[in-house]
Amino acid sequence: MSAIAPIVINDGQATPVAHTFNPVRSSPDAFYREALSTINILGQGTVSMRLSSDGTLNRVKMSLALPSLETATGANSQGYTAAPKVAYTNTVNFEFILPSRGTAAQRKDLRVLASNLLLNAQIIDALENLNIPY
Repeated sequence: MSAIAPIVINDGQATPVAHTFNPVRSSPDAFYREALSTINILGQGTVSMRLSSDGTLNRVKMSLALPSLETATGANSQGYTAAPKVAYTNTVNFEFILPSRGTAAQRKDLRVLASNLLLNAQIIDALENLNIPY
C-alpha cells in the first residue's frame, strides 16, 4: 500500500504546466486538491480515488474534476463583488473492475492499455474536438 502523497501531472498546454494535487484525506476515499493561492478553493482541481471489494471483484474508481469559475465583472456601484461560483466542471471518471483471480501483470496491462488509449488519434479527436469517428 502506498502512503498518500501529492500527485503531480502535466497539463496539455503548448508549454506543459505541472499541476500538484495535494492530499486532503485518505479515508474513506483518497481525495486530493490543487492548492493554488491565486484561485478560490471552489475553482481548484480535484482527484479522488476509492477501492472497494466484495471478495470476488475489486473496483478502483478514480475521478479528475477541473472546475471553472464564473468571471467576475468587478464591484457594482456600492462596492460589492459577488462571491466566487463554479460555472461548469470538466470531469473524467474511471472505474477499473478487477477480478480477484486476475494477476498483477493483467492489471498492469489494463492500466497501460487504458493510458495508451487516451493517446490514440481517434480518441484525442473525439475528446478535444468532439468528433466521433465515422
